[in-house]
Amino acid sequence: MKLSTKISVCILVKNAQDTIKECLESLQGFDEIILLDNQSSDDTLKIVNEFKNKFGNLRIYSSEFIGFGPLKNLAISYASNDWIFSIDSDEVLELSALKELENLELNPNNIYAMPRKNLYKGEWIKACGWHPDFVLRLFNKTKTKFNSNFVHESLEVGNLNVVKLKNGLRHYAYDNMSVLIDKMQKYSTLWAKQNRHKSSTMASAVLHGGWKFIRDYFFKSGFMYGYKGFVISFCNALGAFFKYAKLYELNHQMLSVSLVVTTYNNEKYLEQVLKSIESLDYLPNEVLIADDGSGKNTANLISKFKQNFPCELKHIWHEDRGFRLSEIRNKAINSAKSEYIIIIDGDMVLDRSFILDHLKFAKKNQFLQGSRVVLNESQTASIIGGGNVCEFKSFKSTRNAILSKLIYKSWAIKSDFFNKKDFIKGIRGCNMSFYKSDCMAIGGFNESFVGWGREDSEFVARFLFNGGELRRIKFAGIAYHLYHTENSREMLELNHQIYLDTIKNKRVNWQ
Repeated sequence: MKLSTKISVCILVKNAQDTIKECLESLQGFDEIILLDNQSSDDTLKIVNEFKNKFGNLRIYSSEFIGFGPLKNLAISYASNDWIFSIDSDEVLELSALKELENLELNPNNIYAMPRKNLYKGEWIKACGWHPDFVLRLFNKTKTKFNSNFVHESLEVGNLNVVKLKNGLRHYAYDNMSVLIDKMQKYSTLWAKQNRHKSSTMASAVLHGGWKFIRDYFFKSGFMYGYKGFVISFCNALGAFFKYAKLYELNHQMLSVSLVVTTYNNEKYLEQVLKSIESLDYLPNEVLIADDGSGKNTANLISKFKQNFPCELKHIWHEDRGFRLSEIRNKAINSAKSEYIIIIDGDMVLDRSFILDHLKFAKKNQFLQGSRVVLNESQTASIIGGGNVCEFKSFKSTRNAILSKLIYKSWAIKSDFFNKKDFIKGIRGCNMSFYKSDCMAIGGFNESFVGWGREDSEFVARFLFNGGELRRIKFAGIAYHLYHTENSREMLELNHQIYLDTIKNKRVNWQ
């Protein structure tokens, strides 16, 4: 049976040799089939190519795993028709559904949902949360797409109407316990990675798992299917437990972090900074000295520290052609191996808990401004002479977990700030942190800036326009600013105009 409407079928496949032939045979009524292989290692592609001899309008593509949502959107991009029918490689379109589609008047503003029969060892299970099961499968790609979820992807419904069809799919869900357990482990891991930084506790994991079993086995009639109902309900419960347990474990793993230290011909201060890094309670994975053109004395100092430094120490240098802070920062960030970036100036002596404090509050799409304690000239001289910052403790330099969390939770700035004002006070690049991927998404620091001033504020503005937020961590992430004369402000007015232009045009990328 051939459909009169041109519809492209999109299938993701990986190691589906047991089901792919029957799946493809059920789809011969469609205009074309787009098959996206995710590095199959069994006979899947052999079976697919044999089918291609009978159905010439089958196109085969391949991709590594980038998440189910992105993979499905990639498959859709290869389709020549606007109407898309999405099906999994372990599903079969029933003939009655094909006939229903033939008589359907398709409306681009509709998404069509199909009922799905979920089979365990060949038996249709109408319990355990597996029934009724309507899945969104037929849609117009000019109106919607899949979200970017790694797992449990779904179509973006928005203002579209969902229309339920009478006939649908047969789903070979699981053949045995081993497959059920393997998929549960795979999907719970992907879910935890996808939801990283959402809160979770082991208690919540137990509660989610326990409730899932009670609901699926008792309230959703799993007990009606004998041992199969028990196995499915129990594995569903394990899946719920492991999702939140893995999320808890993942959230308590430390991020890899690169500490970037900017410097220019100031070995006396840089030495104190490097000594404070050596004394940290938790070390970064690497330290990158972002050197804006210093002479040999700085290079010799770094070489000296490299001999016994407790973590990898890199010297990122470019020629001295004036104040090019943004450019050398970008070079250091591009060289960084870690997923999280902390930047300090080469005149900032760090509190022992500095790295731990930043990591405690680190989140995607978030710019963190750490705490700065300014030392006077005599205090700085004391540090240079071998003194300790502990001698200069004050209320501002006191670590306080309760206050820092309270301020962090209750105070944030987003892009709507610029609807009323054009300048955020207190942004200082001498103590800041963010995810490297968030920095790369906006092109890093704006290299149009020459001379001191506004490069940090402009970076934060673009960060916010890209959907991020600014949060401050007071009474944590503390660094002590060694005294020095102020930098020349002769370029401040020109730099301020660059900053205002970013605000006016709501720029995200400076390039």
